[in-house]
Amino acid sequence: MDEGLAWAVPVVLATLGALFFAARRAGAAAEAQFWGSGFALSAAAFAFPLTDAVIPTKLIAFVSDTAFATAYLCYAWALVIRYEGHRLLRARVALLVVGVVAPIYGIFVVDSLPAEVLASDLTCMAQLAFALVTIRRWPATWIDRGIVAISWAIVAQNLLLTASIPLTIAGADPTEFFGTTYSDLMFSWALLTYLGFALLALSAVMSELVNGHRNDALVDPLTGLLNRRGLDQAASEPRPRQGDGVIVCDLDRFKQVNDTWGHEAGDNVLQAFAELVRKVVGSAGVAARTGSEEFVLYLPGAPVHLAASTAKVLQMAMHRFDWSSTGITGPQTASFGVSTRRHSEALEHALRRADRLVYTAKRNGRDRIEVDGSSDGLKLSVATA
Repeated sequence: MDEGLAWAVPVVLATLGALFFAARRAGAAAEAQFWGSGFALSAAAFAFPLTDAVIPTKLIAFVSDTAFATAYLCYAWALVIRYEGHRLLRARVALLVVGVVAPIYGIFVVDSLPAEVLASDLTCMAQLAFALVTIRRWPATWIDRGIVAISWAIVAQNLLLTASIPLTIAGADPTEFFGTTYSDLMFSWALLTYLGFALLALSAVMSELVNGHRNDALVDPLTGLLNRRGLDQAASEPRPRQGDGVIVCDLDRFKQVNDTWGHEAGDNVLQAFAELVRKVVGSAGVAARTGSEEFVLYLPGAPVHLAASTAKVLQMAMHRFDWSSTGITGPQTASFGVSTRRHSEALEHALRRADRLVYTAKRNGRDRIEVDGSSDGLKLSVATA
């Protein structure tokens, strides 16, 4: 075997493993840790046999087979995490144990390279195939479908290598591995399939990482609602011609909450209110925290009377909520301004009208809903229940 090719495989795999670890440190999902571990272990498994000049051959074979078995468990677990497969951890660990113990028989008992390779290939193939057949969520994107397809290709590759054993390493002992046709096939195929496998998985992980950071830039970290940038983006999407409902709500006397019970209680109040908002809005629109205690509910296609009804539902939900769970005493109320964003209108104009109505609600005693009736020259005021 060409020495350059022999070293190219572990170097490439180690580099790919390092990229997965870097992605995990940058905030990628937990699967990146297992992808990285799998490729790092595979790199070690391919590299260790190249040290046969200084390390006993049988020890090399045992360590390499163990590294391969563990690497395939890592690949399997990454697939389970990514595609919500059945975990079945005990069964997977049992396969790992078999993958470590079975090659020992070929290495140390019968001193047979075919027996060792057969045991290692079959258990690695079984580990990956077991993960694939337990996938519960069918991949939705072409990248994910590619990952599943190339995973099955690796299973098939292992099966073909296993079937080739009588022709490629018949009668050899573990010390003769690098003189066999099997080793040439194994390293050549590995460079292609592992590279494709890794690049697809890395593309999927990095794509989600980038999208996650992009989404983080649109979300308020305390409440999980959109921030102002996220609201602007949501409001820029194509809209129905009849206009959209806009509700601005401002928590009443929120500064007193922080001054009296502390900022932790204040944060709890904000989070509890955000959860009420989420339940009320549901799939009818989006909600954002646009200021310290100011929130906006944006309801595409909702006329003003429907937006006013939504504000009323939220107000009543606040009245029913047990605010003592947040660390404060007594109720927490809010003042609401309800407006409509016309089809051709900038969001900012509708928000300004709703803001003015919020101040009107506060002047009129707080815990009120002021509704913009400017389309017919009328302003409605809905007092607290």
